[in-house]
Amino acid sequence: MRVHVLGSSGGYPVPGNPCSGFLLEKEAARIWIDAGTGTMAAVQEHVSLERLDGIVVSHAHADHCADLLTLLVALRFQLDGIPRRKPLWAPREVWDVLPRFLDPRGAGILKMEEAFDFHPVEAGSEADIFGVHCRFIRTAHPVETLALRAEAGGAALVYTADTGPAVDLAGFAQGAGLFLCEATYQDALMGAPVHLSARQAGDLARRAGVRRLALTHLWPTLDPEVSLREARAAAGDVPVELARAGTAFEI
Repeated sequence: MRVHVLGSSGGYPVPGNPCSGFLLEKEAARIWIDAGTGTMAAVQEHVSLERLDGIVVSHAHADHCADLLTLLVALRFQLDGIPRRKPLWAPREVWDVLPRFLDPRGAGILKMEEAFDFHPVEAGSEADIFGVHCRFIRTAHPVETLALRAEAGGAALVYTADTGPAVDLAGFAQGAGLFLCEATYQDALMGAPVHLSARQAGDLARRAGVRRLALTHLWPTLDPEVSLREARAAAGDVPVELARAGTAFEI
């Protein structure tokens, strides 16, 4: 499997780095994981919308799902000859919240089902998505948020989405070839326990025995080199790098 980083900016996009989004490639399959602000443009650098197979979204915060709205417009109005509906795996809250932005007056002009074939997922759900076996567990975040473990051909990707430390993801991430772990905070700049720090991400990676840790969801105003240093100090022998927009990881 290969993972392309579409964006990794926490909270809001910045020049050169959209919000959270990744493209998972497995043989001919192309799966878009999280559609944060700005990622629709980035995903098209790797795959046409026609060839995009499906979308997996972790939760109903804009920096992880807002570009579902732009994708809907493209599928609904602009893509003559391209299949208009794409399969979408997400918590039901995503499906319930986004229509309020599409059609706030309830006129029925735009409907999610015109663009998406919805497959609701929740904690404990499992799904085979274009040859990739996916498992989901609930994280520690204010809205229903699901971490993802995606496995195929003996390779495993684990993506934390957004989470605080109250849920220990070490068991879920055990032995993963790539651990995409959120690292919103730094030691000197900690916030509410709904996100992790870089040091906490490194500690999780060490305890899970993953092969590689990639830090994502860094707050845009923080120095990423500090995040790297703090994560490496806690990660033991696990290699640590940044999930920079435009980079790719082989698993």
